[in-house]
Amino acid sequence: MRWGLVFLVLSFLFSASSHARQNSQIMFDQANTLLEENDFMGALDSYRNIEQIGEISGPLYLNMGIAAMEIDSVGLAKYYFLKAYEFSVTRDQANEALEYVSSQFSRQSAMLPKLPWDRVVDNLKAGIGATGIFIIGFLMISISVIVIILNWFKSIKIPKKATIIATATSLSILTVILAFYVDYVDQRYKEGVIIAKEIPVTTQPNENADLVSIAYEGYSITVDAFTSENAEGWYYIRLGNGQFGWIQIPGSKIL
Repeated sequence: MRWGLVFLVLSFLFSASSHARQNSQIMFDQANTLLEENDFMGALDSYRNIEQIGEISGPLYLNMGIAAMEIDSVGLAKYYFLKAYEFSVTRDQANEALEYVSSQFSRQSAMLPKLPWDRVVDNLKAGIGATGIFIIGFLMISISVIVIILNWFKSIKIPKKATIIATATSLSILTVILAFYVDYVDQRYKEGVIIAKEIPVTTQPNENADLVSIAYEGYSITVDAFTSENAEGWYYIRLGNGQFGWIQIPGSKIL
């Protein structure tokens, strides 16, 4: 009886999931029809409805970018193409679209090269991630502990054992610390795009504060999520040229 109930629950969940996917596919097909009929705003609204129910995909974001381009919202198009780039199935198409979009901005942002350490952290986030690094560090610590225990019981003989054990333990601990640091950076700093035609960057989260710069449509930004929590309706950002300041949230999108 109990297993029968479990089976019924699982069957219901699977059926509900399949039904939701079916509905989202129907919605996607309808949105594509609107796109083909040049109803770009209607198509974009329909794609957003699919996004809101969590049925995201590379083709969805790619088509959203196309629709945004057609309504002359180039910054928004860049945002959606960047989202499409995150999916392997649409990476090549998204990359081509991003190259085209970048050529359409009337103002180009200055971009300082990232520091080597920042590039390393970015590569780690995009690669194995904080969880992967932590697992490696944990395994290294576990191996070090096992080696120490075996050494206590004289099960193995290690030349220069003190140096080897100390080095292995130190590397293990540093790897775990690195995992926490990568996770911290990932939680605190988010990449974003300016979607407004232009937006003031100010010294304080206040419209009357001193002006730092003007951010224009398509500019890439880095949002400090932790600092931004101190001011509702504002993001604390870093521009590509190294300048810091505050912008109002509606003029940007976080990836």
